[in-house]
Order: sequence, then C-alpha cells, then structure tokens
Amino acid sequence: MGLRFWETGILMLVLWGRLTCAVVAVRFPLCPTESVTDSIFRFQDSFCPISCNDFQDIVGVIEGDEVSLQMALNMVHKNSHEYVAVLFYASWCPFSRNFRPSFSVLSSLYSSIPHFAIEESAIRPRYAKDYPSFYIYNFE
Repeated sequence: MGLRFWETGILMLVLWGRLTCAVVAVRFPLCPTESVTDSIFRFQDSFCPISCNDFQDIVGVIEGDEVSLQMALNMVHKNSHEYVAVLFYASWCPFSRNFRPSFSVLSSLYSSIPHFAIEESAIRPRYAKDYPSFYIYNFE
C-alpha cells in the first residue's frame, strides 16, 4: 500500500514537471525587420502587413517587443478579441523565471485568448516597472 502511494506521488511529480518545464514559447515574426539604411534614410515605408486577424489560429505564447504590445492592445481596441493576456517579465528575475512556464500553460488552457510575453529588455521602461507583471486587457 505504501509503495503504491509513493509510485503515484512520483508519477504526479514527473507529469507536473513536464507540464511546467517542457512548454516552449511560440516565436512568431510580427513585422519584417528593416535594414540599417532603410531605417535611417526611409527608402521603404515602415508598414507592417500583419493584421490582428492573423493571430486567430496561433496557440501558445507570442514573444514580442513594443510592436507586438501595440498589436495586442489594438486587438482589444478593435474588438477582434475580447481579452488579451500580456506578461511583462525579466530574464534576470527569479520570480519571472518561475512564472514564465505557468504562463505558457495558461496559454494552452485558454487558447481563445492571445497571450503575449514581453521581455523587459525589448521595451522601454515606461511600460512596466515591476517584474513579473501580468495583465489581462479588456476594452469596455
């Protein structure tokens, strides 16, 4: 009886570890990158052809920067999605490292809600000051 209890406990621990540690974030190219000359001299228009409707079939966490943060907010403001979940995290923060896998699990549980993970080095400090910061945006 005691051995069966320990086997069940170890099995649960292994399954929990696989759920929280084995989830890989989806990297999705948001806009084409500009060359240095294009960004300085503006030979091409800085137009991003990806619309908010392109995110409907994506399941997982979208790693992003300020552009993807703006797209997440546009999804809510244009009513293409009722909710958008955004996590601001820092790679140097131990609390962020602990919460990041849980955020990936949340994205698979609530796949109808777009999930964005924004690393602190990819944005200006005015967007988030404390890490991790988790927001669910809803425009009402």
